[in-house]
Amino acid sequence: MRITHISDTHNKHKKLNGKLPGGALLIHSGDFTSIGRKHEVEDFIKWFGDQNYGHKVFIAGNHDLVFDKESLYRDKAAYFEGRTFDEPCADGKPDWLKELLADLPDGVHYLENSSVKIEGYNIWGSPISPSFGYGWAFNKPRGADINEVWSEIPLDTDIVITHTPIYGHNDKTQNNYQNVGCEQLYHRLREVKPHLHFAGHIHEAYGHKTMGLTEWYDLQTFNGCSCNLRYEAENAPISFNYNFETGELEFLM
Repeated sequence: MRITHISDTHNKHKKLNGKLPGGALLIHSGDFTSIGRKHEVEDFIKWFGDQNYGHKVFIAGNHDLVFDKESLYRDKAAYFEGRTFDEPCADGKPDWLKELLADLPDGVHYLENSSVKIEGYNIWGSPISPSFGYGWAFNKPRGADINEVWSEIPLDTDIVITHTPIYGHNDKTQNNYQNVGCEQLYHRLREVKPHLHFAGHIHEAYGHKTMGLTEWYDLQTFNGCSCNLRYEAENAPISFNYNFETGELEFLM
């Protein structure tokens, strides 16, 4: 299967035009907007649906605030833009977003702690990441709270997509050189044993690693952040061919 992975495009998705080779599956691991404005979401989904892949799968990230609660978006808009809102605020997703997600372009799939089967392979995706700062989307405290989410990953899952990286794999920050990925996700993936894991979130940790699950079984994990720490879309999409029968992975140049 030919797969391309991108993440954390933060409204810079059109900078990737001409860099996506096409294939069976395009994956986006969240943070496609800056704070989840309606026009940002609409522009991304239209662009995503136009890409030359049989299937396109995306999750939200901590910046895609309106996918979690409209109130989170409004709080950030008030902080960053000084905006005020007179109309009632939805507790969850606003109606316009529900309608948009109910009528996605052909071949586009949105996952939120849910699964889809594509070409016979089970894909599970979640926007959840460990809590940090204040007022960001889909944050859960480390430990039992976030582990409740990971326990939902079905044991027959072939591909896992999360916004957070796995602890110790493509998750080291530049400012303090610490691993900030999710420990509970690490342990759950050792139980599930999927073939592939896709994440983002930590811009400076872009890349690929092999995680040894057993003596005979490896998990390929990717951080596909397109943007660097300056929010410049300088990282190339990660494209490769993967054989689910043999575990052979061949990167495309």
